[in-house]
Amino acid sequence: MFVATTHAARRRSPLFVLAAAALFAFVAGAPAALAATLTVTITGVHSNTGDVYVALFNGPANFPDGDYALRHVKVKASTAPIVVSFDHLPPGTYAVGCYHDEELLGHFKTNWFGYPLDGYALSNGIRAVVSRPTFAQAAFPVGNPATAIALTVRY
Repeated sequence: MFVATTHAARRRSPLFVLAAAALFAFVAGAPAALAATLTVTITGVHSNTGDVYVALFNGPANFPDGDYALRHVKVKASTAPIVVSFDHLPPGTYAVGCYHDEELLGHFKTNWFGYPLDGYALSNGIRAVVSRPTFAQAAFPVGNPATAIALTVRY
């Protein structure tokens, strides 16, 4: 069936198609726009022996126990800067911790008081002095499209 259109309707048609395409592209790209990347650069590791464990937290529950982290990675220890990226994060508040497992024990070593024996770092430079560090102390915002932080391992 043939439908007659006016000259004005034909002129609006490409504009309508362009607007519809732009709307579709915006909606289709929305999930990607909501995904952020957090890049963590770790320095201060004093030997190439063992592994470095890095944990990402998105809330205070069980912080800073890496077994309960949102995400965690294990990388080879290096005295050169170590760079770890966490991709596809919803923007929000996060905290990061890492430790150097020189002896390849697979866990964070502490003394009988619970004081750390492995080199470690927490975001915002937080250290365990008298009490266990809190998520609120180590928390920082992650936004679109990317956030970068640095951790310095201390022993």
